[in-house]
Formats: sequence, C-alpha cells, structure tokens
Amino acid sequence: MSEGETSTDPGLKSSPYPGCAILFTIVLVFGGLIILYTTIGRYQQKEIATFTQEEPAVIKVLEPTPEESAAAKAKLMKIDEAVSGGKAERLIFTAKDLNLLIASIDELEDFRGQTFIERISPQGIVAKMAQPMRKGFIKKDIHYLNATFVLKPELRARTLAFKVVDIRPVVGDVPKQFIDSYAVLDFFRLDPELDAIARNIGSVAAVYTEGDTLVVETKVPTAADEES
Repeated sequence: MSEGETSTDPGLKSSPYPGCAILFTIVLVFGGLIILYTTIGRYQQKEIATFTQEEPAVIKVLEPTPEESAAAKAKLMKIDEAVSGGKAERLIFTAKDLNLLIASIDELEDFRGQTFIERISPQGIVAKMAQPMRKGFIKKDIHYLNATFVLKPELRARTLAFKVVDIRPVVGDVPKQFIDSYAVLDFFRLDPELDAIARNIGSVAAVYTEGDTLVVETKVPTAADEES
C-alpha cells in the first residue's frame, strides 16, 4: 500500500492463501496506519486540532467462530481460483465478510482495532477509522482523526485506489480542502509494485460497490493482458 511516503507499511507476510493477497491488500488499505503531516495537508496545528483527538477511538473487532472464519477464507479463495484458472467470475463480499477477514487472518492482525467496516453502500465503503496524524516530526505530537470515512473503489491501469468521498469526524468538521487532499495525494492507493498486485491486477476486470456489497469481477486474460 502506498498512501504516500509517510506511510507506516508493515508489508505483506507470507500467506497460506497464495494469490489471494489482492483482497488482503484491499482490506489492508483500511488499516488506518498512515501518518499525515501538516506540511502535506497544508493545515496549521491549530486547525488540525479542531477535528482530531489525543487518543484513538475504540474500534470494534469481531470475534468470529471457527466456522465463520473458515467461510470468510473460503470466499477469499474463490478469487485465487478464478485468477489462477483464468475465469471470468463475479465475487461478492459483504461488510461482515471484510470484518471477518480482518478478525481471522494473521496478515491483518495489526489492523484489528484500527478499522471497522460499518456498511457498504452505493456511495462507497463506509468505515469507522482511527487515523494517526502527526502534527510535526516528533512522535509524541501524534493526534488521531477518529472518523467515519466513505471510500469509493476505483480500478486503474496497474492498481486499485479508494477515493475518499467524505470524512465525518467524531469532533468538529473536516474542511473540504482537507478531504480533497487525500485524493490529490493518492493516500489510499495500492502499491502497483507489490508482487501480489503486479501478478493479479491484470485479471481483475472491476471492483465496485453495488447495493450493500463489494463486487470483485475477474476476467479471462486476453493476449494483450498476457503481453503486458
């Protein structure tokens, strides 16, 4: 994930679910680990303080049963099967599916308590997040943007991005210019150089929200795809 040079990126660990890392990374993008600097957001410390807090919000984490974890992982494996088999499939994930993956998969352990997907709507993915924001270069200056984020998935040539449509903070109001800075600086963009993305993004035809679900469509590779 490359939310800018200031990101604290834990990287992708080896996984017992090879080829599924594209959805791991889709979920990982909601980890809330990016560090925003006032020099990037072009906001003064006083302005940032009007919509941030000194402590992170308490974010819900599901406690799935073994059966629920297995079912969520099985859904994830369908992406791997479609991509490796060169099949065109339409795979559907609910908000609960994404939260179960966060709660169940070791690769996402660091992100538990950072993000909870509240719902999926036609407007985008609605996620409760506790985003650390550094007001300067001293670690103790970190405050938290505790807010509900609305993010719209956008499939691009070599990667997948999540456009920030809205930020609804627990306290205060986030100025539109600040929200727009997320899109301009491309914070929520999967790193196209990651092996999992480079290998699999060419087999993804579309990623979008439909009703209360996230839809991932795979496609049959063409000769042009294989050459690229």
